[in-house]
Amino acid sequence: MNNPIDFESVLSLIDRTISPIYLNPTQEIVLREVWNGKTYAKMADDYNYDPEYIKTVGCNLWHTLSCAFDEQINKSNFVPCMRRKIKDVIIDQKNKSTDDRSQLLSTNLTDQQSYHWTTAPDTKHFIGRGQEIKLLESWSQDLDCRCIVVSGMVGCGKTSLVTKFAKDVKNQFDYVIWFSLDNPPSIKTLIHNYLKLISQHPNHGIDSESLDLSLLISQLIDYLKQKKILLVLDNLQSIFEVHQTSIYYKKELEDYGQFFRAIISTNHKSLLICTSRLKPKLLEYYATNQIKILGLQGFAKQTTKKFIESKISSASDRQKLLHLSESLQNNPQLLKIAYDNLDIVSGDNIEQVVQELSLLETITSLLEQELSCLSNLDKEITCWLAISDSPVSSAELSNYLEQSHPRIKFLHSINSLIERSLISQSDGTYSLMPIMKSYLRRRLVKQALQSRSYN
Repeated sequence: MNNPIDFESVLSLIDRTISPIYLNPTQEIVLREVWNGKTYAKMADDYNYDPEYIKTVGCNLWHTLSCAFDEQINKSNFVPCMRRKIKDVIIDQKNKSTDDRSQLLSTNLTDQQSYHWTTAPDTKHFIGRGQEIKLLESWSQDLDCRCIVVSGMVGCGKTSLVTKFAKDVKNQFDYVIWFSLDNPPSIKTLIHNYLKLISQHPNHGIDSESLDLSLLISQLIDYLKQKKILLVLDNLQSIFEVHQTSIYYKKELEDYGQFFRAIISTNHKSLLICTSRLKPKLLEYYATNQIKILGLQGFAKQTTKKFIESKISSASDRQKLLHLSESLQNNPQLLKIAYDNLDIVSGDNIEQVVQELSLLETITSLLEQELSCLSNLDKEITCWLAISDSPVSSAELSNYLEQSHPRIKFLHSINSLIERSLISQSDGTYSLMPIMKSYLRRRLVKQALQSRSYN
């Protein structure tokens, strides 16, 4: 295939857009050969790869590029899409020589300088959350507020909400830098990446590991004072671990505490906003005007209805999914999975439908992620509620627990589980989220059977 634009220019544009992440050698091979018109099968044959592996690399790559460029990119439209984007760069920089493409692509464009979205999700189809967006905007305008944490159950839409907010207010900031902590780097590496992006020098002239952390933080704080910068950290729970009833930094990531202390306690004009499945108690001792915490739950009923109507044309199917939504606590991710499995949802018995949904691997994976973020006391409470046939009072729950816990810790766990939509309260009694109850019951039975077989 003859492409008038050289591939190295395309790579340069992609590297700039997805920075600070980068392409690995296999991803570069896939891009180069797609650019040259080759199929996945031909690539696998030429480079001695398994065809399914090349296909998987491709799928992940298109997702990364779609998020980075904020539009749908796939194998079919990659070449015309990149040709259009290179053309846009050339037009935007028409005062420079159109023949010197490498110089054009190395020139920092204003939007690429200021906004670094890396793997932030697409928010084109974002719905609802009007009140939450207004609240976040209000907090962001408070000069004393330096950190916001959006916490909540897995799948409730924390990442989408924070990304939508960041894109809505980006013009109020000199820089917006979005990072995920799925695989958290050392705090020195994170700060080095911040400094590299803000200073606009690729190498920044710094060996981050050789410098004292206090010096790196000091340099970052200087920038936060000089510029108005929005730092977004997704999946903050990855730097924490739960012990008994408390939350601590992971041993190898304890230096993050120094980073947060500096961000929250120092006077500057920037803002850090994070998402976390865990409500980070470690940050709550700061003044309430310095840090704000939003406990995010499921969709409002009206938003759930709007979501369902946008997906389903059949009035009867709409009604069934709307009725089921209460059992899913209007959790956006669970609703999407239920929509993708309408054949299961079509049953009339809601309890049976919930049980069948709880068998799906996509749902069990989400529920396991949520359980992994619970303290031992949280887990104990959810297990007792799972095996109970009816709602349980606070006094009954206290009696069930194997060990005596201070009442304040017990109440804290109850409130935490309510905030995360895992349990609901009515007339002084507590009930577990139906789909979690169904999953936990089956899990407890399996554990009992395994224990019995060992004996």
